[in-house]
Amino acid sequence: MEFYGIVGKANTLIKSYLQNRYQRVQIKKDTINYCSEWELITDGVPQGSILVPLFFLLYINDLPNAISDLSTPILFADNASLIISNPDSLQFEKDINTVVQTLHKWFHNNLLFLNFEKTQFLQFFDQKYKCYETSLNIQ
Repeated sequence: MEFYGIVGKANTLIKSYLQNRYQRVQIKKDTINYCSEWELITDGVPQGSILVPLFFLLYINDLPNAISDLSTPILFADNASLIISNPDSLQFEKDINTVVQTLHKWFHNNLLFLNFEKTQFLQFFDQKYKCYETSLNIQ
């Protein structure tokens, strides 16, 4: 937070909001409540909080810098779109695979998970260019 200029009392307030939080799971079956033990939360933010979108944007703020050499990232809330353009189909395939691998590494390094089941790939072609099948190498 200090990196973004959040210092002093604001920093202390936000840290107190995010640190030393506990949670447990409660399941009600029929008329009986089952509860897990309380566990210390070491990552994440309280779900449902009005501050969650702001914290998420601060958290992923450096994502565009990690991939902007080969793509134009567009971030909105918790969604990201990447625009990659190259008329050379072989270079396009290399570029997109480089960006996907960089994204995968960035997510891993930032304790996030890139859900490939929710990830879509859409390719547009100009009439003057041949349509080549592009393969993505996700590891």
